[in-house]
Amino acid sequence: REGRGRKLRIALACIRMLLIGLVIALLNRPVVSLTQSRTEPSVLAILIDDSLSMRVKDIKLSGDERQPRLGAVTTLLTRDSAKLLSDLAKVHQLRIYRFNSDAVAIAGTPGESLAQLEPLGQKTQVAISLRTVLRELQGQRVAGAIVFTDGRDMPQQSIAQAMEDVKDFGVPIYAVPVGSDQPLRNIEVQQVSAQDSVFVKDITNIKTTIRVTGPGDAPVVVRLRHKPGPGETGSAGKLVLDQAGRPVEKIVTPKGEEPLEVELQFAPAETGTLDLIVEAERQPGEIDPDDNSREVQIAVLDAQINVLYVDGYPRWDYRYLKNEMIRDKTVNISCLLTSADATFRQEGDKPITRFPETLEEMLEYDVLLMGDVDPREFSDAQLQLVADFVSLRGGGFGMVAGPQYAPHAWRGSAIEPILPIDATRSQGTDWGVSASTIAEGFRPAVTREGGESSLFRFFADREENDRFLKQTWQPIFWYARGVIAKPGVGEVMAEHPSEVGPDGRRAPILVTGRYGAGRTSFLAIDDSWRWRYYTGEAIFDTYWVQQLRFLARSRKLGQRKMSLASQKPIYDLGQQVRLIARVIDPQLLTQLPEQIRVQLMSGDRQLLKQEQLVRQDGGDTYLASFPADWVGRFTAVLQSVAPGIPDLTLPIEVAVPRLELSSPQVDRVSLARFASETGGQVIELVGAEQRLLAIPSAERKVPLITSQPLWAAPIALVLFILLITAEWVARKLFGMV
Repeated sequence: REGRGRKLRIALACIRMLLIGLVIALLNRPVVSLTQSRTEPSVLAILIDDSLSMRVKDIKLSGDERQPRLGAVTTLLTRDSAKLLSDLAKVHQLRIYRFNSDAVAIAGTPGESLAQLEPLGQKTQVAISLRTVLRELQGQRVAGAIVFTDGRDMPQQSIAQAMEDVKDFGVPIYAVPVGSDQPLRNIEVQQVSAQDSVFVKDITNIKTTIRVTGPGDAPVVVRLRHKPGPGETGSAGKLVLDQAGRPVEKIVTPKGEEPLEVELQFAPAETGTLDLIVEAERQPGEIDPDDNSREVQIAVLDAQINVLYVDGYPRWDYRYLKNEMIRDKTVNISCLLTSADATFRQEGDKPITRFPETLEEMLEYDVLLMGDVDPREFSDAQLQLVADFVSLRGGGFGMVAGPQYAPHAWRGSAIEPILPIDATRSQGTDWGVSASTIAEGFRPAVTREGGESSLFRFFADREENDRFLKQTWQPIFWYARGVIAKPGVGEVMAEHPSEVGPDGRRAPILVTGRYGAGRTSFLAIDDSWRWRYYTGEAIFDTYWVQQLRFLARSRKLGQRKMSLASQKPIYDLGQQVRLIARVIDPQLLTQLPEQIRVQLMSGDRQLLKQEQLVRQDGGDTYLASFPADWVGRFTAVLQSVAPGIPDLTLPIEVAVPRLELSSPQVDRVSLARFASETGGQVIELVGAEQRLLAIPSAERKVPLITSQPLWAAPIALVLFILLITAEWVARKLFGMV
């Protein structure tokens, strides 16, 4: 060993010292600490209101053209290649939501997704939507929530409770009011009613309700248009003209916000299906220009009516009614006077000698009008024939009361179920024969139902017509007593002004009803001929023509082999649309499958969807039911199901509930309260970019310190082994062991 060099000994001593130092250090349990940092990003929530009120056009971002509220928001966020969103994304992680009743995250590229938003939400829940978003983002560094809305909130809880729920999250709310806070003007055609079928060249009444809201009292023009045909896309439709060639329109002046009843009259010139539009002329600044019109469809029938009039004896009503109907070119009448002898030539446009004995003979007529006739003049088979004619084939049946037989003698016969009245004996009278002389007449009082029908419409002006009925109409002296409207069947159109019937109600004068497929009526007087006094033939003729047309309507409609109808003309968004197709022709019914396809077409004749009409229990009715998941005006088209059967069309409208638009001005007070109580701000939409970009980041760097005991570290063991091995190997090599 002594012969080894000094340097080698020093090197070995150093290794040994390092080894001893390492052991001493490890015995003191040294710890190594590593300091790092983690960044928690800033998150910014953006909520966009897509409820119905966001469709209101009251935003001016540039120029004079008004934009819808939702369109203004999407324009702000997406213009210049979505520059605002890009700039915000440099500072925050963006979470974008749409909301109405609750918030839903918007997936996909923001620019494309925002462009597809439509304002269809039926209600707005600002607080609930904010709570949903903040719960989803809980635990993240949320810089704030930007809410684009008009604030037209319909909370499910109190405002105070809603505020507390949002405040608990400690996130500032930046409210961006969208829209005007001033009352907004709007003209809405709320509803349209008309007879589903009328006769050609007949005066047709279309009643509509107009509601005007907001400032201003400018007159409103209400007019009638034809619905544009398939080749008239983009056209407003031709104006409907009256008999003088003038547009059918009325000018009304709003009285506050009370609904206005408007009546339009015209006379259709051709038979067929008539699609019309009732339109209130648009005015500048309306919040919803899409509710200014409503569609209505009317079936225009051939005016020629075939009538069989049977009476027992030549009373005054028989004489005048027979003569008037023979003169009227729209009526083909055959009269049968049962008291006449065999030599009497029966009267009418088409004289007959006997009552029909087969259904084929009965079907030559549209209406059977029965006067004061003895039921013993007919066989049971003939009476059953009448019942089948009405119930199965849609024929009309009317009875004109008389002192001898009608209606009391018909009790217990096959005719009794057809009548819309029940004949019951009254106290103190005997079937209309008063115990004392009748010295003073009465004017029938027209009921509300009668006034809404065309049966008593003698003048175009409603006020003039009402005045005539109450003051000028010739009095009646006799009526059939002991009669009541059949419960659930009879509808009283006119009643006695003072006397009551057996049921304690006003005694009925004219009652209408339905029996199976046909229409029925009962007239309790026998001196309507008096209505000729001082008016010539006008009132008498108008009444009876309207009465016969009412009775013939089902029969005329029945000449069509198939019909298409809807449960109602207007549906709310989300409701079930129900389409009903009825096959009237039994022969056609045997040729049809169990399901028939019906198409839903948009206003520009684009196919939207197809549904199946399904036959119900092997009957003559087909039904389709589907949700109304779109908004607008559409046409249901049932294409020809057999040769000779034309396409059937039906207008349908799907609307959203109007609650969102009942008061659409911006609620700045609530939005300001949300902002102030959460430490946020109210930011105006115009010029909002700079203030939105100024929202401070919530980003935070979090230090992370990790400690590792050195004595337990693998590196310490490796160093110890290396040092002790190096020292031992060196000694071996140099013979110093």
